[in-house]
Amino acid sequence: MSIRTHRMPRLTPLSLTSAALHLVAALALLAGAATLETELPVRLSAPGVPPVPFAAVDLAVATSVVLLVSAVVRLAVSIRPLCDRHVAGLASGRAGWRWLELSQTASITVVLVALLNGVAESGVLVALYALAAGAVVLLWLQDRQTTPGLAGLGAFSAGAAIGIVPWGVIAIYQVTRLVLGEPVGDVVGIGTIALLALSAAQWFSVWWHRERSRAALHAPAAERVFIELTLAHSLVLVLVAVLAG
Repeated sequence: MSIRTHRMPRLTPLSLTSAALHLVAALALLAGAATLETELPVRLSAPGVPPVPFAAVDLAVATSVVLLVSAVVRLAVSIRPLCDRHVAGLASGRAGWRWLELSQTASITVVLVALLNGVAESGVLVALYALAAGAVVLLWLQDRQTTPGLAGLGAFSAGAAIGIVPWGVIAIYQVTRLVLGEPVGDVVGIGTIALLALSAAQWFSVWWHRERSRAALHAPAAERVFIELTLAHSLVLVLVAVLAG
């Protein structure tokens, strides 16, 4: 009970700060979306369909959606009674709200990074979104397991194997463009590597805290690390959206 009554509540100010920063950044991006004007084309390859983009994704607006997801989730888990439920879940080794946030931020980010690297086929983009979101769903399923330590990492391992696939597809496009003499710009290249590194860090954090023999005792640290990594992820995504625009 000491975890819940003494250590867990300290996460609330951090969650509120994260929510405020994400909200301010999202509103700022939305306000400046018209001046950035970075539209990423989306195509559909099918018989009889013209080989021209049938839609476009506004990079600034889509990035704002990622930020708003984090803002809403972090705000929700800072308000009672949802805060109490979140705290109780963390104390028992379950972080359902965390996976809800990550499933959307990770999957939308993967789609945006793919678009920036030249992946324009709508079918491929949908598949990448589904793979990224599905990988995080396996982390939610892992929460249903009560076995501490490495024995409870089956779902994590499967999720990690699935989650790396979208980044592998993006890497193929990057290498292909480099070979053809049409490499992506420095902002996109560095941003892609940074977002991949932060994604890997989030998954490593799950493993690092899960493998401890008394995982519940490390729940506050795990949640703090997740929030901090999410802030870093959002910062990089905003920089890419602004500089690429």
